[in-house]
Amino acid sequence: MSSDERMKTFGVSDYESYWEQRLGSGHFQFTDVHRTIIKTAIDILGKRKARVLDCGVGPGHVFRELSRHYDLYGIELSEKVFELYDFSTERIAIWDLNGGLPAYRDAMDLVIAGRIVHHLADPVAFVKNVREVLADDGWFMGVIPNICYYHHRLKFLAGKFPPISRAHVNFQTGPDFEKMVTSEGFALYKLTTPKKTIRAKLWPTVFSQDLVYVFKKQ
Repeated sequence: MSSDERMKTFGVSDYESYWEQRLGSGHFQFTDVHRTIIKTAIDILGKRKARVLDCGVGPGHVFRELSRHYDLYGIELSEKVFELYDFSTERIAIWDLNGGLPAYRDAMDLVIAGRIVHHLADPVAFVKNVREVLADDGWFMGVIPNICYYHHRLKFLAGKFPPISRAHVNFQTGPDFEKMVTSEGFALYKLTTPKKTIRAKLWPTVFSQDLVYVFKKQ
């Protein structure tokens, strides 16, 4: 790795180029993270006709599957990624979440933020905005990459920087994220993980690469 590569700044300056590179490399697969988000959403919402906002539609896996059960709305920053969509996009807004949330006529029953909070300049403001668009008994699901994953810890112990995505604008541990959200009028319902190992289920903040937090509006 060259010195220029080591000194690259964090964050994404051009999301069209970002998604062009992901599309070119095939980095948009249906993963266990998507499966966990979908299952968790169905578990908490049940069979009722709920309204769901998917913040950061990305490759569209979550939006596509949940739209089979609920009234889905989406927010996406990149127009490039729309090339992947084989479903109606009339309810997906091209929008920068750093500027708040669009105005919706009716309150949402669930807002999903799947691995996008670390892209935001002001995550606290985002959580405040989420609370405002939720119904009184609404849910918020936040999925974050675990910067304290044990492989990363071992890299730091060896004096090396771990392979944390440079798409990060802000860095939060799982407990920091939980504290931030609960401080804004939410109660933690559960913390789960896409990983199926016993140790990941018991200690997700150590042994899981992704953390799936579910909160209830208070």
